[in-house]
Amino acid sequence: MAKRKPAARGKAVKKRAAKAKVKKATKAKGKSATRAKAKKAKPTRSGKAAAAKARTPAAKRARPTEAAEPPTPRRMQNAIDAAREWLGERRDYFGYLARRDATRGAPELSRHLRGDLIAKQGPDGSWNDGDLAASAEALWRLLDLGLGSDSLAVSRALDWLYARRDAEGAYGSGCTPARHEQRTCEHFISGFFSPGPSDEPQEITLSNGQAVTSDISARLLASVRGLRSALRASPLDPRANASISGLRGLPLYLEYGGTFTPPVLVGALQALAWFQGGHTSELKAGLETLATAQDKDGVWPNVEFFFVLETLLEVNHPLAQRMRQRLIPRLLETQHKYGAWGRRHLAAQTWIAVQALERALDELRPGGR
Repeated sequence: MAKRKPAARGKAVKKRAAKAKVKKATKAKGKSATRAKAKKAKPTRSGKAAAAKARTPAAKRARPTEAAEPPTPRRMQNAIDAAREWLGERRDYFGYLARRDATRGAPELSRHLRGDLIAKQGPDGSWNDGDLAASAEALWRLLDLGLGSDSLAVSRALDWLYARRDAEGAYGSGCTPARHEQRTCEHFISGFFSPGPSDEPQEITLSNGQAVTSDISARLLASVRGLRSALRASPLDPRANASISGLRGLPLYLEYGGTFTPPVLVGALQALAWFQGGHTSELKAGLETLATAQDKDGVWPNVEFFFVLETLLEVNHPLAQRMRQRLIPRLLETQHKYGAWGRRHLAAQTWIAVQALERALDELRPGGR
């Protein structure tokens, strides 16, 4: 057998080495591509969550969070306790309201607050130099602090309020073709309290957080707040009849946000609630309008949530109760961790929320109202 020449053997070795090198490079390239593909396909954090969710049984995924839990009596009571604790640290009117039924020095605080309000009452019986809305609020607080219509401070406040009825600048005074057509001029309505001369633009911000910047709406809202306080102080006062007639004659109870802004409707219903136990056709019609405007989250457009809730607490009607019940989940979801509600009007809005939750608890108990 002939021997292979050395040169031939050298060429064969080189050929095999080159072939092996190409094979190794191809294999490495394949591994690199596989790793790159795997890296590209590696799930993100959200992808992992989605994959985990897909592997989780549906019943477990549907477990509600704290905010989505039903408004159980225990949750409601916990919310009330936290709010009362927060309010109870205050040495003001709302702190007194929260402590009124407790043995934490409320009588002493009440005497202090009464004295402060009476000291600030003007010689004419008003507060803040004749501010209608502020005077109505001060009168309301005196009633909460234990004074009655026979007290000098309350009597003077009532005299001042009724002296403002149909004064220059009261809602409805004067007439224009448009207002005459709408039946909102002095030829059709009267009895409203004037917050100031007609040439002084009016704005109003209530303690519950409702603000109104429209002059004509502010005049009307200030008037109905005054009437609300007057009716609570002395529901049988014959001087209220003209104001009640004017309020009932307004064409606003069948519409939400038409000629009148929603806060005006809410304020009118609040005042009517103190007349004859709230048994008027206008109050019922207005409540139906309000119920229709309530959205699925329980709130109303273009009006302060806590203003509506305050009104519903004062109205004794099944429609008001149903609307309040729809608000309970929202109240539980929006309470601050430290116990309060709201932002700029924390104390007032927190006290309104406490009353709403306590009323709801009463209604859940056997034989509840």
